Amino acid sequence: MNVDCLVISSIYDFSADLVVQELERRKAKYVRLNREKFENHRLTMDVHESSLEVKMNGANYRITTDLKAVYYRQPVFLRNTPGELLSIDEQLSRSQWMGFLRSLAIFDEARWMNPLNATYLAETKAYQLTVARKIGFKIPKTLIGNDYTRLREIENRVIIKSLDTVLLRDNNDSLFTYSTVESSTELTDENISGVPLTVQEYVSPKIDLRVTVIGGKVTAVKITSAGRGIDEDWRVVDRKSIEYTEVELPHDIERKCLRLLEVLGLSFGAIDLIESDGKYYFIEINPTGEWGWLVSDERRFDVDIATWLVGDK
Repeated sequence: MNVDCLVISSIYDFSADLVVQELERRKAKYVRLNREKFENHRLTMDVHESSLEVKMNGANYRITTDLKAVYYRQPVFLRNTPGELLSIDEQLSRSQWMGFLRSLAIFDEARWMNPLNATYLAETKAYQLTVARKIGFKIPKTLIGNDYTRLREIENRVIIKSLDTVLLRDNNDSLFTYSTVESSTELTDENISGVPLTVQEYVSPKIDLRVTVIGGKVTAVKITSAGRGIDEDWRVVDRKSIEYTEVELPHDIERKCLRLLEVLGLSFGAIDLIESDGKYYFIEINPTGEWGWLVSDERRFDVDIATWLVGDK
């Protein structure tokens, strides 16, 4: 079967599941490749024809320059995971499949959600903050590094973040990190010199906003608990106590969100903003951010993405 839409994902990707269900409903010609199953399939890329042949589950799929769209959900899945012991064979396999994924750039006439290079660049926190500032967003005072004397220049309470997604393994346990609120006086040479940190001015009181942009369509959701803003990182709060309320952004803020994606070269973005005393601050954008947890009868992001992929209006 000739393929119109290629989905690169994971077997644990709930959001991709929703999109695939919608593609199935529309009888779209698609193929989904999950990162954990690459070696179980038989893949051949022909650089002379700019084509990819996929043999999987007893079926043959052919991807050519007629490919319409790529939904690329796993651009960084092969980043090194400290603490995870990999054999020589596993290290070799991981590096070569990463190279294979980059080779999908041969399908540059298709529409990408999101393009390879744009995704990698947009994931760089310092770069996205710089772009956001240049297009007019307010951003909290932010310093990045391991020199506590400079990082302490942001006085009083600060938000401490990792520079990149942290995925650690301790034996059989998977470990993640969240943003933490601390006094800047807690930053010492002893506890931060070994690892660079992002230290950001703590803005309070605040309301968290998740802005999802899909092909130019902007949807903003206010995140609260008991009707009030959440003082800490809302991701560590009991989900049962969290409310998601769709809101309208001021026109100039919505325009800046769209401009941000335009400058970054993205067709999808999950943007985190905070509102404090009537002012809106840009916090970050995730070019492969999760959205399945926000889907409702009113917010059908799965339908919006499938519509974009198949080119329907």
